[in-house]
Amino acid sequence: MHSAALLVFSLLIIFGHGAKEKPELSEEIKEIIQHVHNECVDKTGVAEEDIRNCENGIFKEDVKLKCYMFCLLEEGSLVDDDGNVDYDMMVSLIPEQYTNRVVKMINACKHLDMPDKNKCQRAFDVHKCSYAQDPNFYFLF
Repeated sequence: MHSAALLVFSLLIIFGHGAKEKPELSEEIKEIIQHVHNECVDKTGVAEEDIRNCENGIFKEDVKLKCYMFCLLEEGSLVDDDGNVDYDMMVSLIPEQYTNRVVKMINACKHLDMPDKNKCQRAFDVHKCSYAQDPNFYFLF
């Protein structure tokens, strides 16, 4: 369970590092990313183009995209039964060299994760804010 969370969130961070240059990934990691991606695309029906556009700061107001973002957290085991994201767990899983940058991003954005909004909107708002905080460090797969 924790390895999936580690993988999903670490990849969000690692992919974002260094002006959006994708690192070389092992076949095993590529397969896991592809699996999580496919699972969430199947569940939500989101358009691939809408996912890719987020890296360029284009966050389409679309329920499918919003729920795709939440699905990644769910598939990564970073959400409890009530739909609350465990930000402390997220931070604990991040490789040390990225911790300060990620903590800064999360602390600047997690206030947008308010219980009065639905879970998909909350995930979307945090993603959009994260991009605004550190565009070169943000990646969505």
